[in-house]
Amino acid sequence: MQKLSYLFYIPVLLLASACTKNINQLDIDPKSAVTVPAASLFLAGEKNLSDNTTSPGGGLDPFRNFAQTWTECTYITEARYILTAYDAPDNWWNYLYGAANKVGVLSNFYNAKSLFPTYAGSADILKNDLIITDIMEIYTYYLLVNTYGNIPYTQAESRSIPFPKYDDAKTIYTDLLSRLDTCIADIDNSAAAMGKEDVIYNGKASAWKKFAATLKLKMAMLLADTDPSTAGKKVQEAVAAGVFTSNADDAKFPYDGSNVTNSNPIWQAAINSGRHDNCPASTLVNAMVAWNDPRLPLYFTTAPDGTYKGGVPGTGNSYPTLSTYSNQVLAQTLSGDLLDYAETEFLLAEAVERGFNVGGTAEQHYDNAVTASIEYWGGSASDAATYLAQPAVAYSTAAGDYKQKIGYQKWIALWNRGWDAWTEIRRLGQPNINANPPVGAITPMPLRFWYPLTEQSANPANYAAAVGAMGSDQVTTKLFWMQ
Repeated sequence: MQKLSYLFYIPVLLLASACTKNINQLDIDPKSAVTVPAASLFLAGEKNLSDNTTSPGGGLDPFRNFAQTWTECTYITEARYILTAYDAPDNWWNYLYGAANKVGVLSNFYNAKSLFPTYAGSADILKNDLIITDIMEIYTYYLLVNTYGNIPYTQAESRSIPFPKYDDAKTIYTDLLSRLDTCIADIDNSAAAMGKEDVIYNGKASAWKKFAATLKLKMAMLLADTDPSTAGKKVQEAVAAGVFTSNADDAKFPYDGSNVTNSNPIWQAAINSGRHDNCPASTLVNAMVAWNDPRLPLYFTTAPDGTYKGGVPGTGNSYPTLSTYSNQVLAQTLSGDLLDYAETEFLLAEAVERGFNVGGTAEQHYDNAVTASIEYWGGSASDAATYLAQPAVAYSTAAGDYKQKIGYQKWIALWNRGWDAWTEIRRLGQPNINANPPVGAITPMPLRFWYPLTEQSANPANYAAAVGAMGSDQVTTKLFWMQ
């Protein structure tokens, strides 16, 4: 990995809030962007993170294809797990870390922290600004370590080390949880923070504390199969600190639709581009039809024949004959979703089943989760109650063990959050994608990304050491939390 890029991309969104400088002037000193307000860099990091996790673009985010919630129409390589065509492993790495001529999410957060002491007001505001930025760094490293395994971490942000070593994934994960504990303990709910440049929570410290606790819950549950003792302890601590309790807590990045740059990346890919590269996957659509899911018209349109019809993963699907995405999904202003209440309740339902002391019953949390998802997309509590009353959906009568019951409904709820849907399938094994693989799939469903090709050439010694520690650099190589 080349060192993090220090060229800062300030989206048009920022022009109204803080930075009115000509960004070309930053080329004067690409490592020391002293003329850029720190909060603007934080906002750039927020937007880049939301863009990268929201985009359905080929070569960046094939995760919806992995999860079979979306699939491809004409260009079907990623649906078949052929990742060499568009270099998704390279692009995901470079967009999150940063690389030559490409600003990364971590680049912006790291440099925001460096500059906050220059721009922040009182000491308590500065403290909160730094903590909130650290929470977002932790979130970004969480994505990286659970996509690749061992990654650069302790040396990744050093300006004096152009080719950093890779750290052990489990050691990184332990440190991320420790950092999160510190953030939760130290954030000051009574103090202000950066304000409007934080467009997710507007600098509200109490909201960020709840976000951090919910992220801790999520991260802890990833360890539940391989380290249940640590998982249980951290889950209970997270719940005690205060996790999300309603959809009002959701961490959503608001796209304003005033121009292409500030519009939701799904709209950019599907409407502004005029391309029809993706369609709903039949795997998801058929399951929702079978269960009379009230989210069908909220997610999709009907096909020309009046039915809901998805494309078959791995085949050349005919876009005009299929369902497509609903108007709200294709809206310029659809928010990016980084973490939400429905996911929280699914995690709590699972925690109860695993014997963790989080209060309530698994059924209560499951019902809350399904209801929250339906209401998130515009359905009603009555819709949710009718849906949950069906024997195939009700927690007491739905097929399978708790992993299957929760896993299937969580997959439906996470349908538009590709990385998270893929991760929950990797973790819970539900739905079992390998039992119904895409047509022409060249491997089982990928468990990770291989390391970028640029790492093999630019950072060969550290790359070789990482591969040796991981055992192999294949998409089928298991990560530390996998059984």
